Amino acid sequence: MEHEENTPNEESAALRAQLEEREAELALAMESGRTAAERVRELLLASEPAIDPALVVGATAAEVEASFAAAKEMLERVRESVRKEQAMHIPAGAPGRSGAASAMSAFEKIRAGLSRS
Repeated sequence: MEHEENTPNEESAALRAQLEEREAELALAMESGRTAAERVRELLLASEPAIDPALVVGATAAEVEASFAAAKEMLERVRESVRKEQAMHIPAGAPGRSGAASAMSAFEKIRAGLSRS
């Protein structure tokens, strides 16, 4: 039985080839991850168009989801603040009319108004 021993140069070349193969696999996996993260970002932004796209960032899908959640929480706080602010500025409405004035003639209403002043 013959036993071949690899020379250091052959071993080194084999290791380099393995390393290049692993680096290519890693680059492919990283590109695939970036593509997935970008797709997740697009879908999340489409689900809530009011969110500024600049607020949703990340290199991975998990990072994108986390930044989207933070942006959505901020949007909800802003919306609630606007609701409260608008509620303070909207008048409650005109007071109800009393039944006594509607039964009066125009002349009687003028006389009653002048007597109050």
